[in-house]
Amino acid sequence: MAEDKIKDCAELDARLTPFVDGEDSPGEHRAVAAHLSDCPPCRQHADDEVSARDYVQTHREELRVSAPPSLRTRCALMGAQVPASSSRPAFRAGWRKWAPLSVAATLILAVAGVFIFGLNNPVEALASTLALDHIKCQKLADGTRDMDAVVASTNWEHDRGWALAVPKTLPSEQLTLVDVRHCLSSDGLAAHLMYTWHGAPLSLYVIPDDKGHAGIVEKMGRETVIWCANRRTYAVVADGHPQDLNRIIDYMKANAK
Repeated sequence: MAEDKIKDCAELDARLTPFVDGEDSPGEHRAVAAHLSDCPPCRQHADDEVSARDYVQTHREELRVSAPPSLRTRCALMGAQVPASSSRPAFRAGWRKWAPLSVAATLILAVAGVFIFGLNNPVEALASTLALDHIKCQKLADGTRDMDAVVASTNWEHDRGWALAVPKTLPSEQLTLVDVRHCLSSDGLAAHLMYTWHGAPLSLYVIPDDKGHAGIVEKMGRETVIWCANRRTYAVVADGHPQDLNRIIDYMKANAK
């Protein structure tokens, strides 16, 4: 990629992950570092990405359940099939970095399970990916603020190009909207609406695509409820197994259109 100076913060999105992972070129690294040194909001975003990556790696044993035995076997076979003299050094380098984490099912592995290997149960595959993102992002959220849902909806459509109805804070249910961001585990394709509910993290994901799958799945101690409507896919991820979650699901279904 060119070493041109980053002129707009929007240009940072595609470059930040390689920068954080140390996979960019020296010139590209200098360009991103220069922008971060001059832009406190982007620097904070980069710090969040580092913290999120470190959190997932630290808790990879907890996330091990996301990788079924069949996927681990395919990963092992995939690595074994790459010859030492492979003419694809970029692939080999990427695989060497990925292989030690494959059994632990990091975000990369969870996404690979959905989009590359085609897990037998697409609902569980999606739930795994979103549960991981929920764990990661909620660790970085400011659970004290109450974001304006109308402003968040307007900003999202302006920045992302598609309309998003954001369910507002609901004091009667102790539900507070704290952030709206793009889902890091879906290349920014999904909206991640972050809430606190009775003081605990709760996420609503909106995917602008009807995946045709619905269900209730537990992953990593988080309950994920998935449904499709309005030619979109929605998912609520909550910590534990709250008995009154159905009321929040009904509220989200009525307002996240």
